[in-house]
Amino acid sequence: MTPENFFSKISKGETAPFYFLYGSETFYHTEVIHALTQKWITDENRDFNLEIFDARESTVNHWLGSVKTLSFLGGTKLVIVRNLHDGIPKDQEAQDLMDYASSPIADACLVISAHKVDRKRKLFKALTGLKDAVVCEPPKENELVGWVRKRAETQGYSLSADAARFLVNRVGARPGILATELEKTLLYAGKNKSVSERDVSEVVGESKLENAFALTDALKTKNPEKALNLLNNQIDHGEEPIKILGTIAWQLRMIWEVKHYQGKKIPSGQIAKIMGANPFVVDKALQHTHRFSVQQLRKGYLELVKADRSLKSTSKDPVAVMQTLVLNLCY
Repeated sequence: MTPENFFSKISKGETAPFYFLYGSETFYHTEVIHALTQKWITDENRDFNLEIFDARESTVNHWLGSVKTLSFLGGTKLVIVRNLHDGIPKDQEAQDLMDYASSPIADACLVISAHKVDRKRKLFKALTGLKDAVVCEPPKENELVGWVRKRAETQGYSLSADAARFLVNRVGARPGILATELEKTLLYAGKNKSVSERDVSEVVGESKLENAFALTDALKTKNPEKALNLLNNQIDHGEEPIKILGTIAWQLRMIWEVKHYQGKKIPSGQIAKIMGANPFVVDKALQHTHRFSVQQLRKGYLELVKADRSLKSTSKDPVAVMQTLVLNLCY
């Protein structure tokens, strides 16, 4: 089931004794576990009813032993196991876990999470096939506006389509940060339950597009100090180097393609339609096409390919790779 299905059920008081959370969006893992903790754990029973394991440092016997041990204070015992993808049990322990998952204890809740799964493995095939397995993948970009508006509605606010779109454009496809920025916006709106684009602009910082173009601009203007500062700022805020590389590559491709149509004397208003791209993105690219020659774009692309190969090498420091890329693109 999806995270939305899970939250809908828990809002109605419907819970299960076993959950398997899997997928790359850790924000959903955190939210599901938080919701279950809020439901069953209090300051008074925390020491008796909550136990957390790391699959890399514990065994199935530990988890099942804990979940089968009745709480001294009664109530539902919550046992959380993280990082199953890095601590995969084998043979009999894997079978014991599958057996338990098929018939869990009703007075406890065992929650196991994995960021990635290999369905060729019997264990993962069994766990992902459970009716209470929660698929934690990020929403598709074209679904984010609706996702943000619905999230605002659950907190009693009406977020206009323009305001939601503005928020998504500023933050990007990162549900965790979107949720945080939305929360800040709703706090700013206060008693005004109708949230406008202006409210979002007052609260949420520069857009990912503006930041990405700022980095691209710094590279073009041979400003390594500014480019490194922008790069390090993104990394410090949790952006993964491979994603930053992808954003730079996307920007350069966008500029290159827009420049191509510009050279054919196609009106700017028509370029977005021909490319099937967001007009806002195309307008941003149009502001930068005059700064890049085709030769510079080609050289930049070759540097990006080199950096991509280095990032995929386990022996390379990803931050150092990105810093080297920035310096190479500046000179």
